[in-house]
Amino acid sequence: MTDLEILVEKEAIREQIYQYCRALDRIDNELGYSVFAPDAEVDYGPTYKGTGYGFIDMMLDMHRTMVSTHHMMTNTIIKLSDDGKKAVSETYMYAGCKYKNKAGEASFTVEARCRDMDTWEKRDGKWVIVKRIVAGDNTFMLTPRYFDDYNNGRDKVKDYSYDLFESI
Repeated sequence: MTDLEILVEKEAIREQIYQYCRALDRIDNELGYSVFAPDAEVDYGPTYKGTGYGFIDMMLDMHRTMVSTHHMMTNTIIKLSDDGKKAVSETYMYAGCKYKNKAGEASFTVEARCRDMDTWEKRDGKWVIVKRIVAGDNTFMLTPRYFDDYNNGRDKVKDYSYDLFESI
């Protein structure tokens, strides 16, 4: 593979990593499924062990009960196989999930700082995760004073970003 081909493939994988975050924060199951192979294996430690699709369903069911969520991926290292059909990556993940109390008000936030270690395959021209192992490096709970949220939507019906991307 040429250097340019390697960069193009790495960028396609990076785009899938970002789509994963978008799926979680916009509560978009179909987008979440598109990041994983149908037979993907996922190990999120004590949180979940099973399929990629099952993880998306479980996590988004939890997210629907929260006030808001915010996922970010950074420090991504990607290595491609010589034939360009397989890859591995390690990505640092930060998530802030704002939970409701019994009155439906924001009461505490769980901050998770993990590393996603993914095995990828290019199937039908698209990179998908076939195996994910998550290392939970630093997770804790905060009980801060909250400010009002603005210009946000938690599903593709309300969120402006869907309209934005469809405008091009």
